[in-house]
Amino acid sequence: MEKHAVLPGEFLSTEEEFCPGKNAFDSEGNIYSKVAGFAEANSKLKEIGVKPFSEITQLRPGSIVLARVSLVKENSVLVDLCAEAGSGQRVVLAPSTAMIPVRNVSQEYVENLKEYFKVGDLIKAKVTKILPEGSIDLATNEPDLGIIKAFCSRCRQPMHLSGPMLRCLACGASEKRKIAKDYYVR
Repeated sequence: MEKHAVLPGEFLSTEEEFCPGKNAFDSEGNIYSKVAGFAEANSKLKEIGVKPFSEITQLRPGSIVLARVSLVKENSVLVDLCAEAGSGQRVVLAPSTAMIPVRNVSQEYVENLKEYFKVGDLIKAKVTKILPEGSIDLATNEPDLGIIKAFCSRCRQPMHLSGPMLRCLACGASEKRKIAKDYYVR
């Protein structure tokens, strides 16, 4: 197998020599690269393709994501997706918003979502559902999921974990949240 670096749209070969493989396409008898990476020609299979420099994966149910709370409603929490937690790979996060339905917030009964989340909080959540139109449902109902960094609703300073509650060292406020096991500020 031969390898060399290529950019998207770069000529790889002709269809008389090879068939297009992964991340390659045929246009008018010529084979071109779809992505930046290393061209790989397999003489045995008579196929040429491209291995990307960095893999981009799709978000899927079961993925753990990091997000920022943007709106807390009566029956759901809207969040802006930031990244996939601990993957080491680049992940497609489109659309950039997702929702946590009240049923997926906690294993205990949730009467008021505003006691569990506040706008601006950073959370770790699990993707439960991705609908065909692109909407994403998340869950924080496991012990290692929930708020990983909270901010005081009075003065917007980071909250410190003090037992089961969060305490603001700047103004002295105490607040309840759905806290993850690995809360950031202790």
